[in-house]
Amino acid sequence: MNMLLAQAVDDGGTTLLWGFLLLGAMIFLIAMELVVPSGGFLAIAAAAALIGAIAAFFMHGTNTGLAALAAVIVLGPIAAWLGWKWWSETDMANRMVLNTQDAKASRSHSALMGKTGTAETDLRPIGTVRIDDRRHDALSDHGFITAGAQIAVVEVLDNQLKVRLLPKEKS
Repeated sequence: MNMLLAQAVDDGGTTLLWGFLLLGAMIFLIAMELVVPSGGFLAIAAAAALIGAIAAFFMHGTNTGLAALAAVIVLGPIAAWLGWKWWSETDMANRMVLNTQDAKASRSHSALMGKTGTAETDLRPIGTVRIDDRRHDALSDHGFITAGAQIAVVEVLDNQLKVRLLPKEKS
C-alpha cells in the first residue's frame, strides 16, 4: 500500500499540473456562473474542481497541499472581492443589476402628485401622458381614458403614475 502511495506522489509533477488545471477550471466555472443561468450547477462544479485541486496538491506533497490550502483560504476571498469590484463596473453588470437611477426617478415622480396633463395615448388602462411637456407612462385609476383627455395624477406608487380623468368644463 505504501508503495502505491509513494508512486502516486512521485509522478514527476503531473499532480501539480492537475492541481493548477483544476484551479483554472474553477475560476472559469465561477465566471460562467455569473453569465449562464445554471441554477447553481456551475457553482457546484466549481466547488468540486476546487476540492479536486486541493486533493491534487496534497497528492503532490503535504507541504504543497498545505501551501495551496492556505493560499486558497487567504487569497481566495481577496481575489473574489477584487473580481467582484471589477465585474460590477462592467456594462454587463450594469444591465443585469438595478442601480440607484430608479430611486432617483421615483423621487422625481413623487413631485408630479396632483399635477394635471393630457393623455397622449389611450389609457386602457396603461398608456402615455404628457405633464409639464414631458412624457410619462401612466395607469388609469378608473378604466379607459381616450387620447387628448385632461388627466390629473392621483397617486404615485413605486415609480408608477396613477391618473384620473378630469371632468370636462361646461361652457
